[in-house]
Amino acid sequence: MEVKDKYDYFILAYDSPSFSAGASKVPMSPQGFTKAIRNLERELGVPLFVVDEEGARRATPYADEFYEYARHMQTERNLLASAFERIASSGYVEIRVASSLGIPGLLGSDFLADFQRDHKDVSITLNELPDLLCESVLRDGMYDLALTTLPSADDFVTHELYSSPVCYWVRRDDPLSACGSLGIEDIAQRRIAIPGREFKCYRTLLDRFARGGLEPPEIVEYSEIFWIYEFVLRGEGVGFTLPHLANLEVFRTCEEVVSLPVRDSIWGFGVSHLGVRSLCQREEEFIAYLDQRASRARDISRSTD
Repeated sequence: MEVKDKYDYFILAYDSPSFSAGASKVPMSPQGFTKAIRNLERELGVPLFVVDEEGARRATPYADEFYEYARHMQTERNLLASAFERIASSGYVEIRVASSLGIPGLLGSDFLADFQRDHKDVSITLNELPDLLCESVLRDGMYDLALTTLPSADDFVTHELYSSPVCYWVRRDDPLSACGSLGIEDIAQRRIAIPGREFKCYRTLLDRFARGGLEPPEIVEYSEIFWIYEFVLRGEGVGFTLPHLANLEVFRTCEEVVSLPVRDSIWGFGVSHLGVRSLCQREEEFIAYLDQRASRARDISRSTD
């Protein structure tokens, strides 16, 4: 891990179970890491970490307050460094893009190559992450843009690109398979397989149950869509999916499982950037290009409805 200043050391110390664990991520000696934290405490004039009666290290209220400030300073530094890099490149632009898992596949495997073929002065790096982590790294200034699932965070400016119904896979021998669509009360009667807590679909589902006054059933978390499908195929319950996933040939050809839309339940994504950050011309062109690519997915989705 690249550590640039005292704020990085503090954030590592705060987020790690021990100074030794934090030091190993730099890497540096535990003694040197501890010295860096003690120097920061002397500079601030307050204790940031203390050892309790059981010998465990814990953060003080001063540390809790300083943490948000340190994260803010870290973000501002990353944004400034990004701006400096763009200026120094003299026309050569690097666009760092984070993406929620699965979105690049919907845009097409060649979507980056197509853009870069027509923009020789642009280099794009892309990293796929779970929904909440994707938003976190964008917020921290580690990426310039992010393909984020909806709804958008308040501190982001988001251009919506695509939306579709949420569906659930159901075994054909389940009485629910005879329904044209499902209500939230229908899936509340079944075990549910769904991407886990780091994905917005999980939180949205729990919110729907809460608004409907329904007790959530047993939820099984799977990170891979193929595992969700296998869960349903084995007759263990129903499973989250989306139309573009359910229409993949590997799933569509099996007659034992059907995909049904859930009423009043939508999944979508957009391209986001921090509201405090201005975009360069190439980034604006990339967003316009993403809108064109997403329009193909929208057209395909409408043709298969």
